[in-house]
Amino acid sequence: MSHKKRLYTLLIPFLLLMLVLGACSQPAAQPAEEEAPATEEVMEEATEEVAGEEAPAAEEAAEEAEAPAEEAAGEEAVEEEAFSVTVTDGLGNEVTLDARPMRIASATLGTDEILLDLVGPERLIAVTNLASDPTISNIADRPELEQIENQVEADPEQIIALEPDLVFVASFTDPAVIEQLQGAGVPVFVMGFFNSIDSIEQNILTIGELVGEPERAEEIVADMNATLDEVAAQVAEMEGEPPTALYLSSGGWVAGSATTVDDIITRAGGVNAAADLVDWNQVSEETIIEMDPDVVILSPYVTDEEFVDNPVFAGLSAVVNERVFVANDAHLSAVSQYVALGVEDVFEMLYLVPVSE
Repeated sequence: MSHKKRLYTLLIPFLLLMLVLGACSQPAAQPAEEEAPATEEVMEEATEEVAGEEAPAAEEAAEEAEAPAEEAAGEEAVEEEAFSVTVTDGLGNEVTLDARPMRIASATLGTDEILLDLVGPERLIAVTNLASDPTISNIADRPELEQIENQVEADPEQIIALEPDLVFVASFTDPAVIEQLQGAGVPVFVMGFFNSIDSIEQNILTIGELVGEPERAEEIVADMNATLDEVAAQVAEMEGEPPTALYLSSGGWVAGSATTVDDIITRAGGVNAAADLVDWNQVSEETIIEMDPDVVILSPYVTDEEFVDNPVFAGLSAVVNERVFVANDAHLSAVSQYVALGVEDVFEMLYLVPVSE
């Protein structure tokens, strides 16, 4: 009870007592009649004042209780209303979402890797079966991968059954598959062809915008650039002519210019020995001998018979100087943020020194 309430509680009986005593000691009733209104007035004023104190307090408490609820509801409404995005995918198609995607299915390894870092396993209902293959996947050892219940291929019926609100497919995905997904009302984003690290970074930013995580996408790209800048700084300290390097895959396929591998070799401080060829090309043994690269980077799928034990390559500079390396294909073939690790790998192959930390 407040101080004022106690005061009025004690005052009222005291006044009544004084009134009674006054009435007993005076012969006339007039004073009592005069004091009665005064007593009633005091009581009314006391009651009104106490009530007046309580009413605003109660109203204020009610208003304070309602305010957070109204504010939270308002924020939620604004957030829901605010999310509307349109982006262009790798095939030039516009993809529009009017709500933040919460059930995302990834049918490409590149988006497996990007999305796991962008949205986490909570919003991924499916990734590809390639995601758990350590020879090509950069997320195979990630414990979060086990939290994603489904692994999919480019099977439209399998994907539709998962009720996704967004699906990522590759540019080489069968057009009939894409058409069936779109026909079922599923938003589809098609990954494009990437021939540079810059294009990969732009793709990450686009995907980040589409899934409502632009800030996180910018952080991922910033981390990539930090790695690339670190390698560039060490390349600038290297003396002499930059070494030539050839990336060789199984069947005599080499990475020419306008490929991510060409960009990796260049950023690592080397010169692509196959730069005169555009894109991927299948070349003969004689062409490789003519290139005579300082360094040969083999895909893990190249057999010993194809290169290491092949006597025609015994005189290559790379073989004579023992500068033949097997690539970490998960890094060099990545179309995600992990491609920056490929630049680190190749720098160490070219200059035989580790990237400083």
